[in-house]
Amino acid sequence: MEHRIADWDAISIDFSKMFHKLGEVRITESHLSYSSVKPHVTTAIMLTRDGQLVASMPLHNVDSKFEQVIFDDSLESIRLVGTSFNYTYTIPKEILKIRDAF
Repeated sequence: MEHRIADWDAISIDFSKMFHKLGEVRITESHLSYSSVKPHVTTAIMLTRDGQLVASMPLHNVDSKFEQVIFDDSLESIRLVGTSFNYTYTIPKEILKIRDAF
């Protein structure tokens, strides 16, 4: 599932599906965020509508501006691609086990 940043509504839908019941998910007009909850491994990601990645650990000396969002078919990872940026966030296996309960 591949989207341009301009297709914010479709990105929001896939983001919501990807992290459904895996922790705290916030969907707003300006950003999408996910963070795990205890006792699971700590992880978080936030995407802004203007194409910025905000990670729980800052990326140093990296232009994190993205234009394209690619969700893998299994909704286990999300790839953010920009002119000088290519980043993949993968949900930790420990957290993916939560899906098995559903």
